[in-house]
Amino acid sequence: MGGSQNIGEASDNPVEINVTAMVDVIFCLCIFFMCSFHFKQLEGKIDAWMPKEKGPNPLERPITPVLEEIRVFMRWDFDRGTTVRKVAGTAVTTDQELMDAIRVRKNDYERAGKTDFPILIDATPDVPWQDVVHALDLFKADHLAKIEFAEPMQVLGR
Repeated sequence: MGGSQNIGEASDNPVEINVTAMVDVIFCLCIFFMCSFHFKQLEGKIDAWMPKEKGPNPLERPITPVLEEIRVFMRWDFDRGTTVRKVAGTAVTTDQELMDAIRVRKNDYERAGKTDFPILIDATPDVPWQDVVHALDLFKADHLAKIEFAEPMQVLGR
């Protein structure tokens, strides 16, 4: 057999490629694409501010209960597979009925001189978030600024 041969001999590789320069160019391209890549935001933002006068620690909050509120109850009806919405005990089926019921109560409060009242969304955990966000969008479209999320009230018999 003639002498020992190396695997990377010049006769096996007739064309020499400068690999260092190619790696540098590929590395620079990777850095460029990584820096210019923007992730698509999958979820929208909901602006939410926690009220300072309310919270889990009762010692820190002042004793000024809000007696006037518009509470929107949202419960999931397992039999029909839909969200049941009520405004102060009155069932509403369409978005127009919901907004009409809220506007009536809002006008009643304003006529009585009450301008600082919240709209409370009282939804149980089984209500789909898209229904809650849809109600929130309806309230925002009607320029209702003071919207709060309430802990769901306990329903008797459940």
